[in-house]
Amino acid sequence: MLSHYGLYAYGLVNKEPEHLDILGIDNQSKVYPVSENDMYVMVSKIDIDAFQNRIKGLVSELTNTKDTIQQGAAELLQAHEHVIDTLMQNTTVIPLKFGTILKDEKAASQMLQDQKEHFQNLLAKFTGKVEWGVKVYANKQALMKHLMQNDPKFIGLQEQRAKLSRGAAYLFDKKMEAEVKNAIATQFAHITESIFHAFESDAFEAKLNNILPQKMTGKTQEMILNAAYLIERGRETSFRQQGKQFVDEYNFIELDLEFSGPWPPYNFT
Repeated sequence: MLSHYGLYAYGLVNKEPEHLDILGIDNQSKVYPVSENDMYVMVSKIDIDAFQNRIKGLVSELTNTKDTIQQGAAELLQAHEHVIDTLMQNTTVIPLKFGTILKDEKAASQMLQDQKEHFQNLLAKFTGKVEWGVKVYANKQALMKHLMQNDPKFIGLQEQRAKLSRGAAYLFDKKMEAEVKNAIATQFAHITESIFHAFESDAFEAKLNNILPQKMTGKTQEMILNAAYLIERGRETSFRQQGKQFVDEYNFIELDLEFSGPWPPYNFT
């Protein structure tokens, strides 16, 4: 059976990379540019059938193992991101969606022609900008302890409970448990909103992403914020410095911030 080859596309750049020597997603073919209208789409040759069969197998594995990323899937994603991350060291990159495959160089050129204005606008918009991810974690038990020891409402409720009979105390505990749960949710929402908007004030754009469960993060603390920010390249240090004040301000919930980047604008394209 003859192999069916095409071009795997990684992203768009506005200048041809110099001294390019990167292997593509198959770890065999080299990445190279196809140009049109002073824009370049970075591609590498790929066996389409082999790639699609590999993806189908990984999808099947992921379906049967919920909330976990198999090694094969991680390797493919990392290979895709490695190419884009290498390119962005020297130029602005507009990343294309994982799994974007073009028929041939003619199709790549045609894509650049058809989407000329859109791609030019994107390149202009993201030139000199990078994406940073911010994940925030907090200890729910620490917040509950803080509320019970410092919130006048809960101090008063505990004093009331101490005067109740065993039966009445049981029902009172159920009510107080619900009150504490609501207070924790409200407090976390307030803290999350405050942190999100503080970072947003130093960014061109910001985006909220889904909160990940603990079995995916591997953290003992709960994730309370997962956000992406588009910031000016070179402002990373001052952007990250903001995190220290939040760690100090919210030390009573053992706040932990995790930064990742710089990335191409994955969340904003």
